Amino acid sequence: MILFFLLGAVIVAVLLTAGFYVFSAYVMFRIGDKFLIGTFREYLIPVHNVMLMCDCAGITRFTAVLMLLPPAAAFIMYIFAPGAAGYALCCAAALFSLSWICLWGSVAARLGKNFWLWGVMSLFSGGIPVLFLAFDSSLPERR
Repeated sequence: MILFFLLGAVIVAVLLTAGFYVFSAYVMFRIGDKFLIGTFREYLIPVHNVMLMCDCAGITRFTAVLMLLPPAAAFIMYIFAPGAAGYALCCAAALFSLSWICLWGSVAARLGKNFWLWGVMSLFSGGIPVLFLAFDSSLPERR
């Protein structure tokens, strides 16, 4: 009986995770569609979707590396140098936060919104402002 419960819990967790990932890819696709960048299939590729968002934001793809490298580096530090793991996690969190603000703030600025307001709001509210960027009627400003 417990085995069936655990198996059901694992299946539900996998389905929820997959559903969340597909929804977040769709949200990024909606933003990318405003800039005419990428297809929905391209936004389903894990690292490539962040690079496409960097293209939408008009920033270098190196920002995607800055978002994805710190968690990997912190994990490696945790395995090989557990004593320094706390410091590595703090540095990784700071670098990720700055990259996140830069990415979503730049996307918002290209859609005619305030860079700092939308960048910081998307960091502290769990990305909910990104939903507004995806589903509102704003279009990129012409330079």
